[in-house]
Amino acid sequence: MTDNPLAAVNTADELVNGWAPLAQEALLRLEGQDACKFLQGQTTADFGQVNALDVIPGAFCDVKGRVIADFRALIVDPETVILCVMESLADLLSGHLTKYLMFSKAELNRTPEPPWGVAGSEAHHHFDVDQKLTEGNRAAAVAAGWLIPLGHQTSLLIPEDAKQVGINLNNKSIDEFESAWRALACLRGEARITSSTTGKYLPQDLSYDLAGWVSFDKGCYTGQEIIARLHWRGTPKRRLYLGSAAVKQLSDGLKLVNQTDARAVGSIVNTANYGSGSVILVEAAEGAAGQDVNIDEMNQTVRINDVPIAYFSDVETS
Repeated sequence: MTDNPLAAVNTADELVNGWAPLAQEALLRLEGQDACKFLQGQTTADFGQVNALDVIPGAFCDVKGRVIADFRALIVDPETVILCVMESLADLLSGHLTKYLMFSKAELNRTPEPPWGVAGSEAHHHFDVDQKLTEGNRAAAVAAGWLIPLGHQTSLLIPEDAKQVGINLNNKSIDEFESAWRALACLRGEARITSSTTGKYLPQDLSYDLAGWVSFDKGCYTGQEIIARLHWRGTPKRRLYLGSAAVKQLSDGLKLVNQTDARAVGSIVNTANYGSGSVILVEAAEGAAGQDVNIDEMNQTVRINDVPIAYFSDVETS
């Protein structure tokens, strides 16, 4: 691996090859005849027509259109949906949704086990994924549970029985695995909301609309009026960019400022150690593209790429 923080890898093989539970993520299980109807009215995604093994990414927003939490939803069947969310937001999100669930025939519970990360070609062959997963919005049913392709030879495993999976870090530590997992998420432009950033961003700030995580045709949902107005009548002031820094151990939510006048130009959404420094997802104003900016109140520089990035998935896993 190169020391250049922005040298994108083609596969996870160059960083890590194995599988392990993701302590920073959690699973919520929504069950009942109104499960998809409830999500249709509460998220940016379209749950109007779903089939078993569909995978639907999106966001829960507040009434001001700010993202509370992002998610990936696995449709087990029309009355059973498993939501993968950040662990630090699982309880907050559950509390937020409970006040609306009382009017629906559906029940939300947290599962005892988190999702697992599967990274690298060898790891996917272990789970008998011998064919390329060519559709990023579909899961594969495997003996251990369900495998959701993410890109860069990474997948989420929703285990039916985690005790039967057996952790395999391939000579890596769990910290090294999780660091590589976060780096790969950044490199593919997958912006994740954390406890440090919940309620701070519009979906457009994170380019969720460009990634197809926002439906503008499905009708009303919480925050829809503000999000739709910006889409149809305005121009987003911020977009998601890939960035890099020569230091490690940065934090989500740090403000970024112009080097000449200390004017705010954006913030760090996600960051991960990568090479000799960090790879970063930044939400920033267009004028900051291609520029070096400073982390506010820190003597550190962040280099921002010159074009926005939206989540993409090269779903090849074999």
